[in-house]
Amino acid sequence: MTLQNSDKSLAEFRRLIDAIDAKILESINQRLKIAKEIGAVKIRKGAQVIDPERESTLIERLMAHNKGPLSKENLYHIFKEIITISRQIQTPQLNDYLGPGATAVYAVIGDPVSHSLSPVMHNRAFAHTGYNGVYVALRVRDIAAAASGFRALGFKGISVTIPHKVSVMDCLDEVDARAREIGAVNTIVNCDGRLVGYNSDYLGAVKALADAVDISDKTVVIIGAGGAARAIGFGIIRSGGRVVILNRSPEKGERLAEALNADFQPLSEVREIEGQVLVNTTPVGMFPHAEQMPLEKNLLRPDLVVMDIIYNPLTTRLLSEAVRTGCRTINGLSMFVYQGAVQFELWTGEKAPLDVMKAAVESALQRV
Repeated sequence: MTLQNSDKSLAEFRRLIDAIDAKILESINQRLKIAKEIGAVKIRKGAQVIDPERESTLIERLMAHNKGPLSKENLYHIFKEIITISRQIQTPQLNDYLGPGATAVYAVIGDPVSHSLSPVMHNRAFAHTGYNGVYVALRVRDIAAAASGFRALGFKGISVTIPHKVSVMDCLDEVDARAREIGAVNTIVNCDGRLVGYNSDYLGAVKALADAVDISDKTVVIIGAGGAARAIGFGIIRSGGRVVILNRSPEKGERLAEALNADFQPLSEVREIEGQVLVNTTPVGMFPHAEQMPLEKNLLRPDLVVMDIIYNPLTTRLLSEAVRTGCRTINGLSMFVYQGAVQFELWTGEKAPLDVMKAAVESALQRV
Protein backbone atom coordinates (compact mmCIF):
# COMPACT_ATOMS: atom_id res chain seq x y z
CA MET A 1 0.00 0.00 0.00
CA THR A 2 1.40 3.42 -1.00
CA LEU A 3 1.48 6.34 1.40
CA GLN A 4 -1.24 8.07 -0.64
CA ASN A 5 -3.51 5.00 -0.43
CA SER A 6 -2.67 4.65 3.25
CA ASP A 7 -3.68 8.27 3.86
CA LYS A 8 -6.89 7.74 1.93
CA SER A 9 -7.66 4.59 3.92
CA LEU A 10 -7.01 6.47 7.18
CA ALA A 11 -9.36 9.23 6.11
CA GLU A 12 -12.03 6.66 5.28
CA PHE A 13 -11.64 5.04 8.68
CA ARG A 14 -11.95 8.40 10.38
CA ARG A 15 -15.15 9.15 8.47
CA LEU A 16 -16.54 5.83 9.66
CA ILE A 17 -15.60 6.64 13.25
CA ASP A 18 -17.14 10.12 12.94
CA ALA A 19 -20.38 8.55 11.68
CA ILE A 20 -20.39 6.00 14.52
CA ASP A 21 -19.69 8.74 17.08
CA ALA A 22 -22.65 10.73 15.75
CA LYS A 23 -24.89 7.68 16.14
CA ILE A 24 -23.58 7.07 19.69
CA LEU A 25 -24.31 10.70 20.62
CA GLU A 26 -27.79 10.48 19.13
CA SER A 27 -28.47 7.22 21.00
CA ILE A 28 -27.22 8.60 24.33
CA ASN A 29 -29.39 11.72 24.00
CA GLN A 30 -32.37 9.53 23.08
CA ARG A 31 -31.69 7.36 26.13
CA LEU A 32 -31.52 10.42 28.40
CA LYS A 33 -34.82 11.75 27.06
CA ILE A 34 -36.47 8.40 27.81
CA ALA A 35 -34.81 8.28 31.25
CA LYS A 36 -36.21 11.73 32.04
CA GLU A 37 -39.71 10.60 31.04
CA ILE A 38 -39.36 7.44 33.16
CA GLY A 39 -38.28 9.58 36.12
CA ALA A 40 -41.34 11.80 35.73
CA VAL A 41 -43.64 8.74 35.63
CA LYS A 42 -42.02 7.31 38.76
CA ILE A 43 -42.37 10.61 40.62
CA ARG A 44 -46.07 10.90 39.66
CA LYS A 45 -46.68 7.36 40.91
CA GLY A 46 -44.65 7.87 44.08
CA ALA A 47 -42.20 5.15 43.05
CA GLN A 48 -38.49 5.22 43.81
CA VAL A 49 -36.52 6.85 41.01
CA ILE A 50 -33.20 5.20 41.91
CA ASP A 51 -33.09 1.41 41.56
CA PRO A 52 -29.59 -0.04 42.21
CA GLU A 53 -30.80 -3.58 41.52
CA ARG A 54 -32.06 -2.61 38.05
CA GLU A 55 -28.77 -0.83 37.33
CA SER A 56 -26.71 -3.82 38.43
CA THR A 57 -28.82 -6.20 36.33
CA LEU A 58 -28.53 -3.92 33.30
CA ILE A 59 -24.72 -3.91 33.44
CA GLU A 60 -24.59 -7.68 34.05
CA ARG A 61 -26.78 -8.25 30.98
CA LEU A 62 -24.60 -6.01 28.82
CA MET A 63 -21.48 -7.85 29.99
CA ALA A 64 -23.08 -11.18 29.11
CA HIS A 65 -23.82 -9.97 25.56
CA ASN A 66 -20.52 -8.17 25.04
CA LYS A 67 -18.45 -9.88 22.32
CA GLY A 68 -15.45 -7.53 22.57
CA PRO A 69 -12.97 -6.12 21.99
CA LEU A 70 -14.44 -3.83 24.69
CA SER A 71 -13.27 -5.20 28.06
CA LYS A 72 -15.71 -5.86 30.89
CA GLU A 73 -13.97 -3.24 33.01
CA ASN A 74 -14.28 -0.56 30.33
CA LEU A 75 -17.88 -1.54 29.62
CA TYR A 76 -18.65 -1.19 33.33
CA HIS A 77 -17.13 2.30 33.55
CA ILE A 78 -18.81 3.55 30.35
CA PHE A 79 -22.30 2.44 31.32
CA LYS A 80 -21.83 3.42 34.96
CA GLU A 81 -21.19 6.96 33.72
CA ILE A 82 -24.26 6.88 31.46
CA ILE A 83 -26.39 5.60 34.36
CA THR A 84 -25.05 8.33 36.65
CA ILE A 85 -25.97 11.04 34.12
CA SER A 86 -29.42 9.46 33.72
CA ARG A 87 -29.89 9.62 37.49
CA GLN A 88 -29.00 13.30 37.54
CA ILE A 89 -31.58 14.01 34.84
CA GLN A 90 -34.24 11.94 36.59
CA THR A 91 -33.65 13.30 40.08
CA PRO A 92 -32.92 17.03 40.12
CA GLN A 93 -34.77 17.11 43.46
CA LEU A 94 -31.84 15.25 45.06
CA ASN A 95 -29.73 18.38 44.75
CA ASP A 96 -32.54 20.85 45.49
CA TYR A 97 -34.26 19.07 48.37
CA LEU A 98 -32.84 21.25 51.17
CA GLY A 99 -32.64 24.42 49.10
CA PRO A 100 -29.62 26.23 47.65
CA GLY A 101 -26.61 26.45 49.93
CA ALA A 102 -28.00 24.15 52.60
CA THR A 103 -25.83 21.34 53.94
CA ALA A 104 -27.30 17.85 53.64
CA VAL A 105 -26.80 15.76 56.80
CA TYR A 106 -26.11 12.00 56.78
CA ALA A 107 -25.23 9.53 59.53
CA VAL A 108 -24.24 5.97 60.34
CA ILE A 109 -26.20 4.45 63.22
CA GLY A 110 -25.36 1.41 65.32
CA ASP A 111 -24.37 0.17 68.75
CA PRO A 112 -21.37 0.19 68.91
CA VAL A 113 -20.52 2.70 66.21
CA SER A 114 -17.35 4.49 67.34
CA HIS A 115 -15.23 2.08 65.27
CA SER A 116 -16.95 3.03 62.01
CA LEU A 117 -14.91 4.65 59.25
CA SER A 118 -18.02 5.49 57.21
CA PRO A 119 -17.71 9.20 58.19
CA VAL A 120 -14.12 9.28 56.90
CA MET A 121 -15.11 7.61 53.62
CA HIS A 122 -18.26 9.60 52.86
CA ASN A 123 -16.98 13.00 53.99
CA ARG A 124 -13.95 12.56 51.74
CA ALA A 125 -16.28 11.61 48.85
CA PHE A 126 -18.47 14.67 49.49
CA ALA A 127 -15.43 16.95 49.52
CA HIS A 128 -13.93 15.39 46.37
CA THR A 129 -17.14 15.77 44.35
CA GLY A 130 -18.01 19.20 45.74
CA TYR A 131 -21.25 17.90 47.24
CA ASN A 132 -22.52 20.02 50.14
CA GLY A 133 -22.99 17.25 52.70
CA VAL A 134 -21.72 16.16 56.09
CA TYR A 135 -21.72 12.64 57.55
CA VAL A 136 -21.58 11.78 61.28
CA ALA A 137 -21.61 8.67 63.49
CA LEU A 138 -24.46 8.26 65.98
CA ARG A 139 -24.79 5.61 68.65
CA VAL A 140 -28.43 4.48 68.58
CA ARG A 141 -30.19 2.07 70.91
CA ASP A 142 -33.84 3.02 70.32
CA ILE A 143 -34.21 2.58 66.57
CA ALA A 144 -37.88 3.68 66.41
CA ALA A 145 -37.17 6.95 68.22
CA ALA A 146 -34.14 7.54 66.01
CA ALA A 147 -36.19 7.09 62.83
CA SER A 148 -38.70 9.68 64.03
CA GLY A 149 -35.82 12.02 64.80
CA PHE A 150 -34.33 11.64 61.32
CA ARG A 151 -37.66 12.61 59.77
CA ALA A 152 -38.05 15.60 62.08
CA LEU A 153 -34.49 16.84 61.58
CA GLY A 154 -34.43 16.25 57.84
CA PHE A 155 -31.47 13.86 57.66
CA LYS A 156 -31.05 13.04 53.98
CA GLY A 157 -29.63 9.55 54.40
CA ILE A 158 -28.62 6.96 56.95
CA SER A 159 -26.23 3.99 56.97
CA VAL A 160 -27.42 1.22 59.27
CA THR A 161 -25.03 -1.17 60.99
CA ILE A 162 -25.09 -3.74 63.82
CA PRO A 163 -27.57 -4.45 65.44
CA HIS A 164 -30.33 -2.55 63.61
CA LYS A 165 -30.32 -3.88 60.02
CA VAL A 166 -33.39 -6.05 60.52
CA SER A 167 -35.32 -4.16 63.21
CA VAL A 168 -35.10 -0.84 61.33
CA MET A 169 -37.37 -2.20 58.59
CA ASP A 170 -40.45 -1.77 60.79
CA CYS A 171 -39.60 1.93 61.26
CA LEU A 172 -39.52 2.86 57.57
CA ASP A 173 -42.21 4.18 55.26
CA GLU A 174 -41.09 1.96 52.39
CA VAL A 175 -38.60 -0.83 51.80
CA ASP A 176 -37.09 -1.54 48.39
CA ALA A 177 -38.31 -4.88 47.00
CA ARG A 178 -34.83 -6.40 46.98
CA ALA A 179 -34.11 -5.31 50.57
CA ARG A 180 -37.46 -6.74 51.66
CA GLU A 181 -36.63 -10.03 49.95
CA ILE A 182 -33.27 -10.10 51.74
CA GLY A 183 -34.86 -9.14 55.04
CA ALA A 184 -32.34 -6.46 56.00
CA VAL A 185 -31.71 -2.76 55.36
CA ASN A 186 -28.36 -1.00 55.61
CA THR A 187 -29.16 2.17 53.67
CA ILE A 188 -31.96 4.72 54.15
CA VAL A 189 -32.88 7.54 51.77
CA ASN A 190 -35.07 10.41 52.97
CA CYS A 191 -37.42 11.17 50.08
CA ASP A 192 -39.31 14.33 51.04
CA GLY A 193 -39.88 13.10 54.59
CA ARG A 194 -40.48 9.46 53.68
CA LEU A 195 -37.78 7.05 54.82
CA VAL A 196 -37.04 4.40 52.19
CA GLY A 197 -34.80 1.40 52.94
CA TYR A 198 -32.32 -0.29 50.60
CA ASN A 199 -29.63 -2.94 50.89
CA SER A 200 -26.19 -2.22 49.43
CA ASP A 201 -24.42 -4.93 51.45
CA TYR A 202 -25.18 -7.74 49.02
CA LEU A 203 -24.01 -5.74 46.02
CA GLY A 204 -20.78 -4.80 47.80
CA ALA A 205 -20.09 -8.34 49.03
CA VAL A 206 -20.69 -10.04 45.69
CA LYS A 207 -18.50 -7.48 43.89
CA ALA A 208 -15.70 -7.99 46.45
CA LEU A 209 -15.93 -11.77 46.13
CA ALA A 210 -16.10 -11.60 42.33
CA ASP A 211 -12.83 -9.65 42.28
CA ALA A 212 -11.11 -12.70 43.77
CA VAL A 213 -13.13 -15.82 42.92
CA ASP A 214 -15.95 -17.03 40.67
CA ILE A 215 -18.65 -18.01 43.19
CA SER A 216 -21.01 -19.64 40.71
CA ASP A 217 -21.32 -23.34 41.53
CA LYS A 218 -19.20 -22.82 44.68
CA THR A 219 -20.25 -23.69 48.22
CA VAL A 220 -19.85 -20.61 50.41
CA VAL A 221 -19.84 -21.11 54.17
CA ILE A 222 -21.09 -18.04 56.04
CA ILE A 223 -20.35 -17.50 59.73
CA GLY A 224 -23.16 -15.52 61.35
CA ALA A 225 -26.90 -15.07 60.94
CA GLY A 226 -27.45 -11.31 61.20
CA GLY A 227 -28.37 -8.69 58.63
CA ALA A 228 -25.02 -8.85 56.82
CA ALA A 229 -25.22 -12.64 56.59
CA ARG A 230 -28.71 -12.35 55.13
CA ALA A 231 -27.60 -9.89 52.46
CA ILE A 232 -24.43 -11.74 51.53
CA GLY A 233 -26.17 -15.12 51.46
CA PHE A 234 -28.83 -13.69 49.17
CA GLY A 235 -26.21 -12.23 46.84
CA ILE A 236 -24.26 -15.49 46.66
CA ILE A 237 -27.34 -17.57 45.85
CA ARG A 238 -28.40 -15.04 43.23
CA SER A 239 -24.93 -15.38 41.69
CA GLY A 240 -25.27 -19.16 41.42
CA GLY A 241 -23.51 -20.22 44.61
CA ARG A 242 -24.65 -22.57 47.38
CA VAL A 243 -24.75 -21.37 51.00
CA VAL A 244 -24.10 -23.06 54.34
CA ILE A 245 -24.82 -21.06 57.51
CA LEU A 246 -22.71 -21.52 60.66
CA ASN A 247 -23.94 -19.81 63.82
CA ARG A 248 -23.59 -20.06 67.59
CA SER A 249 -27.35 -19.72 68.10
CA PRO A 250 -29.06 -22.67 66.36
CA GLU A 251 -32.47 -21.00 66.41
CA LYS A 252 -31.31 -17.86 64.63
CA GLY A 253 -29.08 -19.80 62.25
CA GLU A 254 -31.79 -22.27 61.27
CA ARG A 255 -34.22 -19.42 60.68
CA LEU A 256 -31.82 -17.72 58.27
CA ALA A 257 -30.95 -21.00 56.54
CA GLU A 258 -34.65 -21.67 55.98
CA ALA A 259 -35.15 -18.16 54.56
CA LEU A 260 -32.26 -18.65 52.13
CA ASN A 261 -33.05 -22.29 51.37
CA ALA A 262 -29.55 -23.04 52.63
CA ASP A 263 -27.98 -25.64 54.92
CA PHE A 264 -27.20 -24.98 58.58
CA GLN A 265 -24.64 -26.25 61.07
CA PRO A 266 -24.24 -25.15 64.71
CA LEU A 267 -20.83 -23.49 64.95
CA SER A 268 -19.94 -25.55 68.03
CA GLU A 269 -20.40 -28.80 66.10
CA VAL A 270 -18.32 -27.94 63.03
CA ARG A 271 -15.44 -30.36 62.48
CA GLU A 272 -14.53 -29.28 58.98
CA ILE A 273 -15.44 -26.52 56.49
CA GLU A 274 -17.48 -28.16 53.74
CA GLY A 275 -17.04 -25.55 51.02
CA GLN A 276 -14.60 -23.65 48.86
CA VAL A 277 -15.20 -20.16 50.32
CA LEU A 278 -15.53 -19.04 53.95
CA VAL A 279 -17.06 -15.65 54.86
CA ASN A 280 -17.16 -14.18 58.37
CA THR A 281 -20.06 -11.76 58.83
CA THR A 282 -19.86 -11.53 62.64
CA PRO A 283 -18.13 -8.73 64.60
CA VAL A 284 -15.79 -11.26 66.25
CA GLY A 285 -12.26 -9.97 65.72
CA MET A 286 -13.28 -6.36 65.21
CA PHE A 287 -11.37 -3.53 66.91
CA PRO A 288 -10.78 -3.33 69.88
CA HIS A 289 -11.04 -7.15 70.26
CA ALA A 290 -8.70 -7.95 67.39
CA GLU A 291 -7.25 -11.00 69.15
CA GLN A 292 -10.51 -12.94 68.75
CA MET A 293 -11.55 -15.13 65.83
CA PRO A 294 -14.96 -16.66 65.04
CA LEU A 295 -13.85 -20.31 64.68
CA GLU A 296 -10.94 -22.59 65.48
CA LYS A 297 -7.90 -22.08 63.25
CA ASN A 298 -7.47 -25.83 62.74
CA LEU A 299 -10.66 -25.77 60.63
CA LEU A 300 -8.87 -23.76 57.93
CA ARG A 301 -7.25 -25.53 54.98
CA PRO A 302 -4.97 -24.24 52.20
CA ASP A 303 -7.49 -24.49 49.35
CA LEU A 304 -10.04 -22.21 51.06
CA VAL A 305 -10.78 -18.63 50.02
CA VAL A 306 -11.40 -16.75 53.28
CA MET A 307 -13.20 -13.41 53.45
CA ASP A 308 -13.75 -11.32 56.59
CA ILE A 309 -16.14 -8.38 56.20
CA ILE A 310 -14.47 -6.62 59.14
CA TYR A 311 -12.30 -3.75 57.91
CA ASN A 312 -10.98 -2.50 61.26
CA PRO A 313 -8.45 -4.02 61.62
CA LEU A 314 -7.82 -4.63 57.94
CA THR A 315 -6.10 -7.93 58.70
CA THR A 316 -8.12 -9.70 61.35
CA ARG A 317 -6.81 -12.67 63.30
CA LEU A 318 -8.96 -14.92 61.10
CA LEU A 319 -7.23 -13.60 57.98
CA SER A 320 -3.79 -13.82 59.62
CA GLU A 321 -4.35 -17.47 60.46
CA ALA A 322 -5.74 -18.08 56.97
CA VAL A 323 -2.59 -16.64 55.39
CA ARG A 324 -0.43 -18.87 57.61
CA THR A 325 -2.49 -21.85 56.47
CA GLY A 326 -1.99 -20.95 52.81
CA CYS A 327 -5.50 -19.67 52.06
CA ARG A 328 -6.33 -16.91 49.62
CA THR A 329 -7.84 -14.04 51.65
CA ILE A 330 -10.18 -11.07 51.10
CA ASN A 331 -10.33 -8.33 53.72
CA GLY A 332 -13.39 -6.21 54.45
CA LEU A 333 -12.16 -3.06 52.71
CA SER A 334 -13.48 -3.90 49.22
CA MET A 335 -16.98 -4.77 50.38
CA PHE A 336 -17.06 -1.72 52.64
CA VAL A 337 -16.08 0.64 49.84
CA TYR A 338 -18.30 -1.00 47.20
CA GLN A 339 -21.40 -0.87 49.40
CA GLY A 340 -20.52 2.69 50.40
CA ALA A 341 -20.33 3.65 46.73
CA VAL A 342 -23.87 2.36 46.20
CA GLN A 343 -25.01 4.45 49.19
CA PHE A 344 -23.28 7.57 47.88
CA GLU A 345 -24.98 7.21 44.51
CA LEU A 346 -28.39 6.58 46.06
CA TRP A 347 -28.05 9.72 48.18
CA THR A 348 -26.50 12.14 45.70
CA GLY A 349 -27.34 10.84 42.24
CA GLU A 350 -23.66 11.29 41.37
CA LYS A 351 -21.01 8.73 40.46
CA ALA A 352 -19.08 7.60 43.53
CA PRO A 353 -15.31 8.31 43.53
CA LEU A 354 -14.30 4.74 44.40
CA ASP A 355 -10.55 5.29 44.43
CA VAL A 356 -10.88 8.35 46.66
CA MET A 357 -13.14 6.51 49.10
CA LYS A 358 -10.80 3.54 49.29
CA ALA A 359 -7.74 5.74 49.84
CA ALA A 360 -9.52 7.62 52.63
CA VAL A 361 -10.28 4.40 54.51
CA GLU A 362 -6.78 2.99 53.98
CA SER A 363 -5.25 6.21 55.29
CA ALA A 364 -7.49 6.18 58.36
CA LEU A 365 -6.65 2.54 59.09
CA GLN A 366 -2.94 3.34 59.07
CA ARG A 367 -3.57 5.79 61.92
CA VAL A 368 -5.59 3.34 64.04
